[in-house]
Amino acid sequence: MSDLVELQQDEDVTEFSMDAAALGDLLGSRQKEMRAEWSRLEWIQRHIDGRIARTWMPEGADAEYKDLLRKASTPWLQYARNALAQGLFVDGFSDDDLWKQAWQANSMDGRQIKVNREVVGLGKSYGMALPGENGTVVMRPMSALHTFAHYADPWDEYPEWALYRTAKRGASYWDSSWYFFDRECWYRFTGSPATPQNLEVCRHDLGFCPVVQLSNTLDSDDAPESSIEAGIKPWKRIVDYTFTLSMVMRYGAFPQKWMAGGEIATDDQGNAMIRPSVDSLLHASGDSGETARFGSFQAANIADVVTGLESAKADLSAVLQIPPHYFMSKVINMSADGIEAEESPYFRNLEERKASLSEGYELWMRTAADVLGKQALAQDTNVEVHWLDQRTRSLAQVVDAIVKLKTVGAPDSLLFAFIPGWTKQDVLDATASAARLEQSEQQILAMQATETAAEPAGNIDGSTEES
Repeated sequence: MSDLVELQQDEDVTEFSMDAAALGDLLGSRQKEMRAEWSRLEWIQRHIDGRIARTWMPEGADAEYKDLLRKASTPWLQYARNALAQGLFVDGFSDDDLWKQAWQANSMDGRQIKVNREVVGLGKSYGMALPGENGTVVMRPMSALHTFAHYADPWDEYPEWALYRTAKRGASYWDSSWYFFDRECWYRFTGSPATPQNLEVCRHDLGFCPVVQLSNTLDSDDAPESSIEAGIKPWKRIVDYTFTLSMVMRYGAFPQKWMAGGEIATDDQGNAMIRPSVDSLLHASGDSGETARFGSFQAANIADVVTGLESAKADLSAVLQIPPHYFMSKVINMSADGIEAEESPYFRNLEERKASLSEGYELWMRTAADVLGKQALAQDTNVEVHWLDQRTRSLAQVVDAIVKLKTVGAPDSLLFAFIPGWTKQDVLDATASAARLEQSEQQILAMQATETAAEPAGNIDGSTEES
């Protein structure tokens, strides 16, 4: 966070800040609560990443068995999380000046991707806004896996304080680099939360903790709900079917040979010398060799396992409200209307996510406005973020709608926002260009009107009257 104002240690700061002992007492009393919350989120993240923690395995399982199990863990939940997060992209805000000074100045177009993924996958993420150099604002995402925020009341906009872990330093779980934020100051220290070391303090003068929680759901009885956690059990069934398919393909897809009667030759160590293969001949030795019988077992039916695997994928699709063809390898004979019907639950899910996530982004932008001294905008609860519309629409239909709305006086800034694929910056540029063009046309018309009025009146025969 090198863009933040320089840390200062003076009497004004120490009057409003805590020393290392007081900070250690506060955070040390919450370490159990922090560890429990981070462990819960890490458990969800492990499944999203496709990492199998502990699973049953038969005694004496060989390396080949374990290798098949590792390969069976495909990160379908990660794909599902990304599929939802890719439909969430903020591309505008009510106030254009704040959009440029806060959002674009902090490269939030790119930084929001990680935030949206975390909100969908873990249920929440965090963001901070602090004064920067030369009167600017610094906005940075803070991962929920490394952030703990304490709220005096669950419905408060801002927490009483927040702790952020930046980097692990030693073998101990708690030995890291940390940032701490409260109503008056922000702190940087190393060591553990209970024993802060190398403490540095800076006052931000905001009067509230400048950390915002972005949530996947609002007013939940417990922590914000993840959109992906419900898919963990179907995902585990997919892993089971994938592993079963690998086992069948490795051991059961080809007929296994059997022999009844006869004797099998052995080597000096007593090992059977029979090696069935495509270019070998099975034979039985000994006196009973003539009566020996050979045969093969029926090969396993791979199609049945594949059907079960596809069924598990369909379950995951239904639970997470993601179109089934997103999980399938191919789409056969689906009409445009059919695809739209399949995707309707997906877009309804996105609208629900946007309703909750918008509140967090709007509060984050209002916090940035407060930092920049825009007090009226900071208190305006009617501001809104604009989401990029990623539905597939015909450009001809959009243009027809824009032309009809223009005839009733709709503003250009609203009409340009309907164009598929256009960002907020595209809308601003097009609006400014249209305004300049309209101004030029008005000036030309005014000049023509002035020239027409200045021309002398003419007679019927074309001559002019002398004044």
